[in-house]
Amino acid sequence: MITLTIQCHDDAERLVVEQAVAFARQLRQLAADAPDGAVLTACERAALDGGRAVLRDALAAALQARIAAAEQKGGPPAPVPARIPGGTRAGTSARS
Repeated sequence: MITLTIQCHDDAERLVVEQAVAFARQLRQLAADAPDGAVLTACERAALDGGRAVLRDALAAALQARIAAAEQKGGPPAPVPARIPGGTRAGTSARS
């Protein structure tokens, strides 16, 4: 067994690393258990399905981190419609 020390910046990174290791172990076990002649098919199917799940989770974590950072900063100010004399807003017409 190989020991590896990895420093993660947050729980999201740690989760992605743990998922990748678990995924590799599942593939290895699947390859060992699959009947002769079906190993490649079984492993390809698992790689596509499991790989997508790992990537989807990593993407979700990255987007959530971006959202959290934006919320912490308060986000950009919302646009305010311009007012012009006469009480109408830019881009609208006064009704008679």
